[in-house]
Amino acid sequence: MLKQFSIILSIYFLGELIQKALGLPIPGNVLGMLILFFSLYTGVIKLNMIDKISDFLLGNMAFFFLPAGASLITCFTLLEGKLTAILAVSLISTFIILAVTGLTVELVQRFLGKKSSKEAHCIENEGNKSGSGTNTKRVHAYENRTKEVS
Repeated sequence: MLKQFSIILSIYFLGELIQKALGLPIPGNVLGMLILFFSLYTGVIKLNMIDKISDFLLGNMAFFFLPAGASLITCFTLLEGKLTAILAVSLISTFIILAVTGLTVELVQRFLGKKSSKEAHCIENEGNKSGSGTNTKRVHAYENRTKEVS
């Protein structure tokens, strides 16, 4: 886990270094997440290289919000007259996030559904060439999310 943590931490520091060196208006931790995303996407970093520490960090995410919550309490006098504005912004941004997340999930499911049906069509064609109907049964079972019937 120490090796996995050092990979994530070094990517974070790389993002911070790039932000400071280039004077970008994007926070260094966001740059680090982008670097991590593209490293995972291109295969430079394999998922099994950081999976255990990622699961640990995600499982304990609430713990990392405690310092921010404590800081908010100490700055309550600054926020005292702006409660309605803060609530309005929080509610509006929550609905926007829900809508964008839902649309993104639908688009990804459609994309993956089209891709898997194309793969299934190729498998079905290969099965028909060999004269066996087992691949066709397997494809239909896959498309219907059921078990293959023998």
